[in-house]
Amino acid sequence: MPKVTDLCDKIRHNLNLQSNSSRKQGNFRNSRKRCSLYSDKVPTNAAISEALRNPLILEAIFGKLTLPALKRARLVCHDWNDVAGTLLGKRAYLHVNKVVSFKSAATLSEVTPVHDEVIRRLLISYKFAPSVPAEQKALVVTNALSSVAQKGSQSTREIKFRVAEKEFIPAFLEGIRLFGATKIEKIYLSNIWPPRNDYAIPAQTYQKLPPQDHLTFIKFKIFIQDEPPRAFGPYEFQPFLQIWIDAATNLTSLDVTTNFYPNLEGCKNLKFLRYKFVRMASYYGWYPDLDFAKVAKMLGQVKDSLIELELEHTILGATGEIQTLAEVPVLSKLTRLAIPSINIYRIRDFFDHDHLPKLKSVSVNERIMPSSLLCHLNLWQRHTGVRSLSLDLCTLGGTDYAEEFVDVFPAVKEFHLRAEVSFHTTLSDINEILGPWQKWDLERVKVHVKLFGDFSLLVDILKAVSELKGVKSIQFSDIFLKGDTFSPFVEDVILDSGGFKSVEISGCWGKGIVERIQPIFKASGAPVRLVRDDISNNIGYRIYN
Repeated sequence: MPKVTDLCDKIRHNLNLQSNSSRKQGNFRNSRKRCSLYSDKVPTNAAISEALRNPLILEAIFGKLTLPALKRARLVCHDWNDVAGTLLGKRAYLHVNKVVSFKSAATLSEVTPVHDEVIRRLLISYKFAPSVPAEQKALVVTNALSSVAQKGSQSTREIKFRVAEKEFIPAFLEGIRLFGATKIEKIYLSNIWPPRNDYAIPAQTYQKLPPQDHLTFIKFKIFIQDEPPRAFGPYEFQPFLQIWIDAATNLTSLDVTTNFYPNLEGCKNLKFLRYKFVRMASYYGWYPDLDFAKVAKMLGQVKDSLIELELEHTILGATGEIQTLAEVPVLSKLTRLAIPSINIYRIRDFFDHDHLPKLKSVSVNERIMPSSLLCHLNLWQRHTGVRSLSLDLCTLGGTDYAEEFVDVFPAVKEFHLRAEVSFHTTLSDINEILGPWQKWDLERVKVHVKLFGDFSLLVDILKAVSELKGVKSIQFSDIFLKGDTFSPFVEDVILDSGGFKSVEISGCWGKGIVERIQPIFKASGAPVRLVRDDISNNIGYRIYN
């Protein structure tokens, strides 16, 4: 997704975008005068001028510009204005609380004119023009949204609300109500609120919103950064999310990071749910922990529509007890389940074919300790419907659960593996974990191994993965090489990469290594590609797709 960008700092002097109504005015009354490049006397210039007014050509040209360059472009005619405005509306967010020129509360109606397409994506944040007093910021938010609503609320498709003060919630919702029924498709509500804010959001703030029939995606990430005021409790912001859920009659995707359990009773079309529970540090003893019964109730409300489910927890290393619930929902249409926090979501009699009858894809994350994954597997009953399995392992080695995966998921066809090699990993460890997986009748395999600078096991891992069935791709990352230390391995890499679709080896290579060795791989026909990364790219995992 493009980076959120503030358009308003330069919108007056650089964009010079006018509303559509301005086309009826000014000096653009015929095609011969619409562009300063036009010339009757020089046929070549005439052809160029005509081409540079062609929307397809202009879109291709402007589409090559970076976002800052597009913002600085000098738009000499309406044709350029229309294409550039449309592209800006797709690639950037209009920072609406900066479009108001503040002089006093009485003159808040002065709003910078913008192209209709630029209001396609709106950003409301905690950043205001320096001239805006703190006590007037909420009024600016309402006024800016009011101006957008008057200009054409049906043009807006996406809104991001990112503020650091609760006082902005009433102002934001007041402005949204001025929009009425809109064509908004996505809304993002996010921030970590500062602690000990005693402002109480008025109850009337949460009156019902107009129906938003086009709203299909909501992302909500709002919680207290520190101990919340006891007067409000941990569920203070639940009404803020709930009124949006209730207004979105055709909601299909919900991404929630919070400490409460939204009511999904009205979400009859919800297909995707990502639920990440936020828990405070243990010394806030009164702060509630994850409640499995409430999670089960929430899932039960969307059991007949949900297709994809992700369950997470914010505390790394947190552990929950295995629980038996009185009522466990049957997710009749669920096909993909991802559980990064496997050591938390330990629900008995849920991970089986009876409760997940159409499950096809499972993704689990064992980033804490190997024992967590084995305990999680013990909650599963044999499921012959799972065709795709994705594992994120803490280390490649020291495991005793490889055989368990084959028993629980015997029909896997597509296998994704991400793992790290520790200083204690041995060839025996590699064979122990990869050996049992040779029993799967795989069709596609993707592996990403992070070597942390140690490449001594690269050839052994390559050879072990080559024994798996199916079309195979592998990436080795975070390798640090200098001099000729890699040269002795080149022949073995060529030999063992023959059964792969692709082999990528990335890291910090010494001077000249890639230039010297890559031609050798190319000449041999081996599907090996060396990638030079800078240091910053080697911090943490690179996403492998």
